[in-house]
Amino acid sequence: MTAGLVAPAVATEEVDPRAVTGELLAPERPAVAGATEKRVRQYTAGRICARRALARLGLRDQAPIVMGSDRVPIWPDGFVGSISHTDHWCAAAVARRSDVRSIGIDLEGREPLREELWQRVCTVHERTWLEGLEKDRGLMGKVLFCAKEAVYKCQYTVTGEYLGFHGVSVHLGGGRFRAAFQREVGEFQEGDALEGRYLVRDDLVATACVLAV
Repeated sequence: MTAGLVAPAVATEEVDPRAVTGELLAPERPAVAGATEKRVRQYTAGRICARRALARLGLRDQAPIVMGSDRVPIWPDGFVGSISHTDHWCAAAVARRSDVRSIGIDLEGREPLREELWQRVCTVHERTWLEGLEKDRGLMGKVLFCAKEAVYKCQYTVTGEYLGFHGVSVHLGGGRFRAAFQREVGEFQEGDALEGRYLVRDDLVATACVLAV
């Protein structure tokens, strides 16, 4: 599902976490010690997808992908990536740092974004746009949410800074989105933008944002 959303230099792998086979490497296990079975399964699926994607890029060693103190995956030297999952699907996207500066992907269930959450998630411009739609307002609200999650992950690799939902204003159209920064964040100035793609299929919404070198 995510393969069509990213640049050719990005390798992706996907799996249903309920059907995953394989185990975590020893350095990865402390991150989910004492976690629920579902959480362990999802975490394991993400790491397995990530290693498969790394192998497609030529990294044959079974390198552990541990979680940093900020809960972000720590990738092997020379690589960048992103992992996302729902209860029913998991994906990882990885690229060589020489080809791609950062990646952000997000998966969400297709359930509409509840209207009582619009103000928290959406800027005034985005809410006005949603209210003007004749149909699928909640679904497009979920796409906005998903796009912002992908943008957050993508920019965090570069800035290491928190970016709230109102930190960008997103414009959607034709399977693509443009996210304009509403304030300065690291090297990004107000008005700078990141671009990405989105897809709605079956019970999932998927987004991807890739920042070129």
